Amino acid sequence: MAATERMLRILGLFRLDRPVITPEWLMGELGVSRASIYRDLGLLAKAGMLERVADRGYVLGPLVVELDRQIRLADPLLQAAEELLGRLSEDTGGTVLLCRFHGSKVMCIHQVKGRNPGLSVSYERGRAMPLYRGATSKIILAYLPLRQLKQLWAADRQAMVDAGFPDDFAQLGKVLAGIREDGHYITAGEVDLDATGFAVALRDGEHLLGSLSIVMPAQALTPAISKTTLARLQSVAGRIEGRLQDQRVKARASKKTDTR
Repeated sequence: MAATERMLRILGLFRLDRPVITPEWLMGELGVSRASIYRDLGLLAKAGMLERVADRGYVLGPLVVELDRQIRLADPLLQAAEELLGRLSEDTGGTVLLCRFHGSKVMCIHQVKGRNPGLSVSYERGRAMPLYRGATSKIILAYLPLRQLKQLWAADRQAMVDAGFPDDFAQLGKVLAGIREDGHYITAGEVDLDATGFAVALRDGEHLLGSLSIVMPAQALTPAISKTTLARLQSVAGRIEGRLQDQRVKARASKKTDTR
């Protein structure tokens, strides 16, 4: 394993139930020498990605916080969404989730809580969730390029079947094609009990970014409310994608000006 790849893997090993990582544990986990581990940790600490905690090990460092602030203030998707998410939550009363596709998981990058304080919503900023459960995730799965879908099938077939998908790739393709044809996905109780999720995919041109969702208390929904909620969700998603397109047009124009 190359040193760069190994250092990236080290960063990916931190979890809430494993906030501190020791060199000894890394040696066993990665199967490399003490010298290599200490060299990697030293470089990551020097860059600010890790910080040494005396007599305990290493934790994520201050540069991670700095990068998180950069994302909050300058992420093109967040900029395109801006005030639209708050308005959507106010209009529907639901909790709005803006999520990105990340590896084989879905990452919530922004949440606006609705008017239902008792509603439990597992998705929160920075928390990775499975790609195979809930509307927020399944709508992303439906729009994945075939190559990525095949890779997931090869690596996570059983997890997909356990989540209720067909145990046959051709049938899986038909199910996902049906979701794409509808242009949205709705699930009830798959992630949080007593909650119904409405979701649409978000794309930047042909590039799949993630999804936009509204989570509503199931008991409060009527056919009319569901129809209105979905219509507003689709409208806001369209506006976000339109703003992303404007960003692309401005970037292309800027490049042409710079090359003159």
